[in-house]
Amino acid sequence: MKRLEHYQSVEFSVGDVGVPHRFKIWHIDSHSNVILIKKDSKIVPHLQVGTKLEMKYYSPGHALPDGTRETTIKGISEEERFKGHFLVNLEPS
Repeated sequence: MKRLEHYQSVEFSVGDVGVPHRFKIWHIDSHSNVILIKKDSKIVPHLQVGTKLEMKYYSPGHALPDGTRETTIKGISEEERFKGHFLVNLEPS
C-alpha cells in the first residue's frame, strides 16, 4: 500500500451529499492511510469497501490541494480507541 506521509488531509464528496468533506490523514501503522469519520456522518451510508473516489490531497500548511487522485476505500472498521468513529483506510491509485 502506498503511504501518504507527505499529505496531511484529504477532501472529497460522495453521493447526494454535495458538500465536500475534509479529513486529516492518520498513519496508525506502517501500512495505513486512515481517515476517521463519525458514525453519524451523512456520508457513511455512501462509503463501501472497493469504492473509488476522486480525492483532493493537501500538504501541511497549504490551503490549496496539491492535486486530485483516484483513491480506493480498502477497509472500514471500528477500534475501541476511536469510539464513535469509523476508520476508513485509503489507497491512492
